[in-house]
Order: sequence, then structure tokens, then C-alpha cells
Amino acid sequence: MSAVAVFHADHAEHLREALRAHDAGLPVFLGNPHWADAERTEAGRQLPKGTRILGTTLEARGLGTCDWPLNWRGRVMIPTGGTGGKVKFIIHSAETLRAAAFALRDALVARGHSPVLHGVTCTPPWHVSGFMPAVRARLTGGRHVVLDGRFREENALPSVGLPENGTKIISLVPAQLSRLLARADGEAWLRGFDVVLLGGSAVPAPVLAEIRARRLPVFLTYGATETAAACALCPPEKIWGGASVRGAPLPGVRFTTNVEGVVAIATASLGLGVWPDGPLTHPWVSGDRGDVAADGSVQISGRADRVIVTGGEKVDPARVEQVLLAAGLVREALVLGMADATWGEVVVACVVAGPETEAALRKACETLEPAARPRRYAFVPVMPTNASGKPDRAAIAKLTA
Repeated sequence: MSAVAVFHADHAEHLREALRAHDAGLPVFLGNPHWADAERTEAGRQLPKGTRILGTTLEARGLGTCDWPLNWRGRVMIPTGGTGGKVKFIIHSAETLRAAAFALRDALVARGHSPVLHGVTCTPPWHVSGFMPAVRARLTGGRHVVLDGRFREENALPSVGLPENGTKIISLVPAQLSRLLARADGEAWLRGFDVVLLGGSAVPAPVLAEIRARRLPVFLTYGATETAAACALCPPEKIWGGASVRGAPLPGVRFTTNVEGVVAIATASLGLGVWPDGPLTHPWVSGDRGDVAADGSVQISGRADRVIVTGGEKVDPARVEQVLLAAGLVREALVLGMADATWGEVVVACVVAGPETEAALRKACETLEPAARPRRYAFVPVMPTNASGKPDRAAIAKLTA
């Protein structure tokens, strides 16, 4: 038994080949066809010799046998990260994927939805958000389609064609939802779905306001590649009512925090490890800071590893972003630490706004301690994003350099 690594750039073809290998019981690596040279080199180093590679000329040079043990049947290695040459694959089994799919199904059934989950992939299928809709549909007897998730203004919105019976689900990232809501026909198209799962990055306040004003069936999700996508949901009525965004754990999921306020997750959907030989602890320490309430719900405040150290002072960029957004002058904000010869790092901000707002933004940030006030601003019409719809930190770093 040899493994298969899929690198097709076409989303439908990528998913089709990955599922074909999975159905045959072969271990499958989901490769990102858009990795730069550094990431491709690292992927080739990690993929074991003998791996059959589809969609690219990459050579597998990793150590290990091409004769895989039988207990590796049905395992799927899903990439996470992948910037600056850093590539890692989270190892999932048929059992962890099934646990994730059924946990979401059971949470939706408890709200009166059908247990048959129809799904749409409109994010890249080498990301967990693009792969899991197909898994959920296959395991629950639903239908699944692949759509172009760029939703370009000059193109008509795609026909979906999912059955009326069952629960019709679409998974989006905030940038996609914003594009749809900016279209005259976007809201009506979205209402063709029973459930809109929104995740992938922090949701800007203006997007939350749109969801609230239009009473859209949006569930904010919290999850990771390690948990096979969503492990908590904030339901629409919480958003509509203006309540704080807290995620209720899916059935079988338990959240805790350590002394540093970092969230740990216990769930049957947790991956088995990091390829090739890095185990995941159970519970898994996520790297996200947040708090867990008595009812088990979680509220995420930001990444623990985003802390900026400037002149010996620690700055939480999420807190600076909140001040910038609260000023009501920007649609999106991302705060980064940039290398500085004097201070080690300085705080810089990339905002979706015009440069005429700079003076007012600096005034708003006077509520922060001096070390946390952005030294530099980059004003952009649209926040740069990567293929998964998350802010492209490398591109933004260049803008703010």
C-alpha cells in the first residue's frame, strides 16, 4: 500500500482524486498547489519516497517505507500553516473525520435541522474548510458540490443545485461573505442555504452588523485543522440579539484554559498527530487565548503567539485592533510587530480605510499605553488575504515595512 499526494489546482479535481484515494483505503496527503518554492521543497522533504504525486512534478524524498501498515488505511494528512518554508500536515483518520462530521450534525439536529447534510466546497479543498463539507455529505447521505468561491462581481453567482430535503450548508470566510453582501443578488443567494458556517479568521464588526441587520442564518464557528474544522458554534440568534460572540461546544467537545488563558480542546475529532512523528496532546493546547464560561462556551480573544514585544513591553495586537475598529473609521484592521533596530519590534497597523483617517486613529489610540500605539499605518482598499481567506500576514508586512 502506497500513499497518494494530491496537488491539483482545480478544486473539483483535487477533491475528486483525494476522495478516490481515501475510498481505496490509501493514505492521502492534501497538497497546496500554490505553495512557493520554499514550501514545495519542504513538502518534498516530508513526503515519503514512493508516494504517488498527482497534479505536480514534485519529487517525494522523505524517509520511510512506501509499504504502509494496514492501520494507516483511510488516513488523511491535511496541511496547516505553510508560510516561509514552514509546512506541517495534521494526521486525521476516518474515525476523527467521522467524529467531526457527526458532532456538527448532532448540533444542527438539536436545533431542528435534518440529519442529512448537503454541503458546498467554495474554499480550497486542501484546507480543512474545503475538505470537510464533502466528508459531512458523504457520511450523512447528503449531496455535495464544488463552487467557485471568488464570487467575482463581473460573474453571475453560481447555481447550487442542492436537494430541498436535508440541511443545505455553505462554509465561508469573512472576506467571501463581505463580497456576497456587497452584491445586489448576494443576500437572496445566501438565503438558499439553511446554515452558513462562518470561520477562518476574526469577523470584522461591520460584517457582524450586516448579519444582525439582515438576520442571516450565520453560525460563527471556532475550530482548527487539528480538530477537523468546527468544534464550537455561535448561533444566529445570539448574533442578531447583539450578544457577545461565544461558541457553544459541539457534542463531545470540552474546552478548558490554562493559567495563561490559553484554550485547550478535548474532542474525538482531534487529529492523531503532526506528520511524520509529532503527537498531538489530548486535550490539545490550541495557542488561542480566551475564556471558558461555566456553561462550557468559549470566547476567543486572539492568538497567544501574536504578542508583540517592543522595548521590553508586551503588546496584545488584538487589543489594539479592537481600539482601531471601535473608532468607527475602518472596516478591517490587522496589527503586527515589525522588526526595529532600536525597539526590537514596533507596532504597525494595516487598516481598510483612507489615509485621511490617520490623525483620528492616532487620537483614538491615545487610550492605549504608549508602547501599544501603532508607529506606522498602511491604508488599503481591501485587506490582503491568502487562498483560505485569512489575512495574508506576509503581504501586509511588506505594506507596513
